[in-house]
Amino acid sequence: MPKKENETKKEDVKFTKEQILKSKKFKNRVDLIRVILQDNESYTLEEVQKEIDKFMKRRVN
Repeated sequence: MPKKENETKKEDVKFTKEQILKSKKFKNRVDLIRVILQDNESYTLEEVQKEIDKFMKRRVN
């Protein structure tokens, strides 16, 4: 079935930092999300997960 032009992919939907903080998906990462995401930005769920992964893989001094 072809997609309609006005349909958006689930991955393309952007959320504010506050919406992400309230989500069930990231409830165990609330403190981390408060630090790594900017207040006035919107993010896809994929972008949030990439930022979390990047932060968790960084080197500790």
